[in-house]
Amino acid sequence: MWIDELYRFSSLACHVACACHGSKMADSTKKEKIAAAKKKLKQFQQKSSSEKKANKENKTSNTKADLVNTQSEEKNKSQTTDQSKLPDSSGIKINQSTTSVKDLSSVSTDSNQFDWFDPTRTTASTESLHQLSQQINGLLTESQVYMNGDDVNNTSIAELEKRNQELAALLEKHSQANEQLSTQLQQTKLYAQNIQNQLDQERNGFDEKHKKDVGSLREQLQVHIQTIGILVAEKTELQSQLGQSHRISEQRLQELEEISGRLKASRQRVTDLEKNVNSSTQSSQQHEKLSRETAKEVDRLKLELYKANKSKEEYQEQLSELKEKLTAKVSECSGLDQSVSNLKKKLEMAELYAKQLSNENENSEETVQILAELQQEKGDLLMKIQQYDETFQKMSEEKEQISYQYQQYVSQIQRQAEDQHKQVTSLSEERNKLLARQHELECAVHELQQKLENIDVPPTHTEVDNTEYKDEISRLKTEYQELISRHEAQIRDNAQLSRFLEEKEERINELETTVNTLGEEAGDKAQLLESIQSDKTALSRALTQNKDLKNQLAELQSCFVKMTNDNMELLTKLQSGEHQNQDVMAKLGRQEDELTEIKQQIARKDSELNELRNMSKTNRIDEYQQEQINDRLQHYEAQAQLVDTLQNELRASQDMVDALTTQSSELRAMLIKAAEIPKDDNNEEGGAENKRDQVLESLSTTIQQLEEERGILVSNLKEQRELSDKLSVRVADLQEQVLSNNQDDADNNRVGRAEFEQLKTAMTMIQDKYTKVMKDKADLSDKADQLEHLVTQLQGESDTIGEYISLYHHQRALLQQRESQKNEYIGHLARDREELQGKLGQLQALVMQLLGERNMLHSYNEESILQKSTDNDIQPHIAHKHHHHPHHHHHHHHNGVPNGDGGVDWPDYTSSEDDSDSEVEQIVGGAENGDVTPTQQPSPAPSTPTSDSQSNKSNNKAQEEDQTAHRILHLLSEIGHSNLVEKASFMERNFLPCKYCKGRLMVV
Repeated sequence: MWIDELYRFSSLACHVACACHGSKMADSTKKEKIAAAKKKLKQFQQKSSSEKKANKENKTSNTKADLVNTQSEEKNKSQTTDQSKLPDSSGIKINQSTTSVKDLSSVSTDSNQFDWFDPTRTTASTESLHQLSQQINGLLTESQVYMNGDDVNNTSIAELEKRNQELAALLEKHSQANEQLSTQLQQTKLYAQNIQNQLDQERNGFDEKHKKDVGSLREQLQVHIQTIGILVAEKTELQSQLGQSHRISEQRLQELEEISGRLKASRQRVTDLEKNVNSSTQSSQQHEKLSRETAKEVDRLKLELYKANKSKEEYQEQLSELKEKLTAKVSECSGLDQSVSNLKKKLEMAELYAKQLSNENENSEETVQILAELQQEKGDLLMKIQQYDETFQKMSEEKEQISYQYQQYVSQIQRQAEDQHKQVTSLSEERNKLLARQHELECAVHELQQKLENIDVPPTHTEVDNTEYKDEISRLKTEYQELISRHEAQIRDNAQLSRFLEEKEERINELETTVNTLGEEAGDKAQLLESIQSDKTALSRALTQNKDLKNQLAELQSCFVKMTNDNMELLTKLQSGEHQNQDVMAKLGRQEDELTEIKQQIARKDSELNELRNMSKTNRIDEYQQEQINDRLQHYEAQAQLVDTLQNELRASQDMVDALTTQSSELRAMLIKAAEIPKDDNNEEGGAENKRDQVLESLSTTIQQLEEERGILVSNLKEQRELSDKLSVRVADLQEQVLSNNQDDADNNRVGRAEFEQLKTAMTMIQDKYTKVMKDKADLSDKADQLEHLVTQLQGESDTIGEYISLYHHQRALLQQRESQKNEYIGHLARDREELQGKLGQLQALVMQLLGERNMLHSYNEESILQKSTDNDIQPHIAHKHHHHPHHHHHHHHNGVPNGDGGVDWPDYTSSEDDSDSEVEQIVGGAENGDVTPTQQPSPAPSTPTSDSQSNKSNNKAQEEDQTAHRILHLLSEIGHSNLVEKASFMERNFLPCKYCKGRLMVV
């Protein structure tokens, strides 16, 4: 029964001890102490068991009485020790830990001891309980009563309740002590001194108590071996704690020395920074001097440009004069060519005349003189032609010299522009270096400020050191403010330099545009000179045009190759940008994982720091705070580096978009040049036209490919913008998470003033960086909108280029159609002319034969006037040809034929020119036979005179035949009335024997 109660009490005490000191028993040193105590208990148990076997036979009632007395005495002593220890638990913390260790060790030994009890050995169990009675308060009384045979149920329960109340009171006191420890964490240094004093007092108290216990318990030395060992262990622990406190104080002193050394180093660093600032100011002054020098050079270049413009104007005037001279020379050459052609014609005519005269008199002197004169004229003309060739060569040489001088001048201006561009790039690089140096100086100053704020001067130093440190801190602050003012002044100077550099760059761009315009004008001049040279002869012009077309085709092919290469490069750049974005996303994922790991590590470190705070390691608090601040700063720096990488990637994408816009502008210029091919080359050969058609088709296909690639590039640009927006949103979320974590940490942990200032500065830096990132994002969005606007403009321009190409095709087709129609019309006219000339020749030959045979040429001039009135009766469709002659309108007949009888019905020659039975052939046939039959005469009118006689009839027939012949001649003259036949009387005309000849025979 009592064994069960003892087991119950020991388990309850173990639970209470574990509940009270569970948080404090986590340390490994205490576990080692408990293990040592268990070993000592085992040794003591072995010794006690051997003593039990030796003293088993010699036990008597006297020993039992002695045991009862000793148990009662020990019980009283244990109660007095408990009463002396319990009230001091609130004031002394280390005493509580020792009692808890004792209770725990006693409970553990009890739990190990219960296995040794045997119901057959009551004496051994009483002795073991007697040995453990000093450590477990109140248990020996129960064993005594059990040995005496008393009922101990009520007393044991009451004692257990008392013990529980005491343990509850201890628990409350321990909880109060823990709360007091949490409040006393901020006062670390004063608390360390109090701990040292308390340790000294406890050591003295423990020494006195130990002496008293040794004096009172010398007889029971073997029983108190374990308690003495535990006390010795606690003593060693306290001594080790004292040694640790001494070491910590020494470490503090060393840290103070290190801080003083750091202060000296910081002073040296500040002096170095001042030197650097001075060097930066000197460099800025040098940059100002360089900028002034560049301004002077720019002014000098302006003057040179003005002079160049003047010289250009002079060259233009000279060129205009040379053009006028060339035009005059060309006109003179054309005149000379005409004179040469006339002289050649005269020569030919003279040769013909000489041939004609050679038949009459071959040895005449006149012909010899004429030939000599003609030869002299020919020699003079050859001399003039040589002189004109020499002058033309001189003009071409002068033109080449002028073009060479102009090219040299343009190259000189380009070299000067390149030098200026190099100087601007060097100045921008130096400016960037200065900005980086300035940023490093700012970081160094910020670190020094943090170090100065983190310095905690211990109270052991004198007030003189504090005042010195304060003076140094104030001096450093003033120096820092001076550095800030200098930094701001440098920023202003850098801004002015950047503005000046921008102005210079704009001026350089203007100069480049002027140089380009000069180059274009030079190209135009070269084209003009080439056109002047190409006007020399038609054959050379055709050859040069063919060569130019071949060169243009080669250039277009090379341009297309370049365009394809550029497109491939753009695709590779886009792919590399996508890979970079993927890498950035992977980096973000890694950083998020690292953030989670860091958060877990921070949580672990917080738990460890809480345990270390509970272990009364006050000096570790400052180290923990410093580690936490360093972790936060590293986190913020990592976030800042991430934002910088994002900014660099966005700048790279912007540079890619600028390169795309420049390439699109180059492509547009190339397309415009291709569209400006001259449209007046309609008389060239068909092979060149087919080549041009192929080139235009290839241009249209390349335009379509470029439009597709432009769409792809626009979509990729949009994707990159979306990725950048997502990354910025993630960065903002990460910053918010960091801020929330910092707020939670700030709520959980009480922060000091120095830490608060550090966090404030870090927050200001993060806010500045975040505002910079947002501004950069807004600028990038604006630039992206501008690029979209440019893309839309390029789309419109590409559409206009396509429209120009379609218009060119349409106009070219119309010109080809007109040319074919004109060629067909000219061919038709030539055929009609040849047919008319052939018919007129045949008619003239026939009529002349007819008139020659009948001897009627003398009466043609007399009756030509009378026959004009009868023209309207011959052919009605020829009346409109004589509408402009006033004497051809509505004349009556003068040959005695009345109007009432009607006009004579003449045949229509327009319809019977090619017929075999025409009237002219009938007349000719009649003339050949000698007399005309009545059937061969034209059909008379239906009303003929009947009052005349047969003699008159024969005369009338002859007159009618004469009239018909005269009418045929008149009709032929009217048909041949054109530029081919001159207006002259029939008698004055001298007909040529050949039907293809025309005009008069000129007598030379």
